Amino acid sequence: MLGTRQRLAIALAFGLGLTLALLLQLPRQRQRGAPGPVSGLTESNPLLEMSASLPRSPHEQALIASAAKYNLDPFLVHAVIEAESGFDPGVVSAKGALGLMQVLPDTAALVGLPEPADAAGNLEAGCRYLAGLLAEFGGDAELALAAYNAGPGAVRRWGGMPPYRETREFVRRVSSRYRSRTGLDVQVTTRVMREGLPVF
Repeated sequence: MLGTRQRLAIALAFGLGLTLALLLQLPRQRQRGAPGPVSGLTESNPLLEMSASLPRSPHEQALIASAAKYNLDPFLVHAVIEAESGFDPGVVSAKGALGLMQVLPDTAALVGLPEPADAAGNLEAGCRYLAGLLAEFGGDAELALAAYNAGPGAVRRWGGMPPYRETREFVRRVSSRYRSRTGLDVQVTTRVMREGLPVF
């Protein structure tokens, strides 16, 4: 049975996702505070303000669409992109990881999306892979993030968080960015997935 804090976290996650979905339907040129077609959403609504804190980028709609397709919290995806590439789609790591979500070509092929170089394909491959890791590790966001960085084999070998400095720093950076955008611990997203409830 869920506790009060868990129910509040789930409700807040739903509210964030719903607000994001509704915001996508609003015209871009609408002025802040101008009346809109969505009743009950005002500029003093904390969910609206929190959703509006998702920074605008040329890849915003593709990010939200890919996150929704794989039932991922868009704020989690945003935090991964910030930590991986700083939203630079042209980044290539020393290991050959590409683009916004720093997807290795082998990883993209593994999830059936062998063209991770363009931004939309990269987002799709990264989200699909991250969703698979969340499923594999029982919805534990920290373990899924560790596997995203070090590979799922490393997480399985160590029976949890690998002791690698780079991996622990990556999980810390993503968690910190997620918290700065939402005010919530990154494990909130695990509670939503464990209940089988969609973020949107």
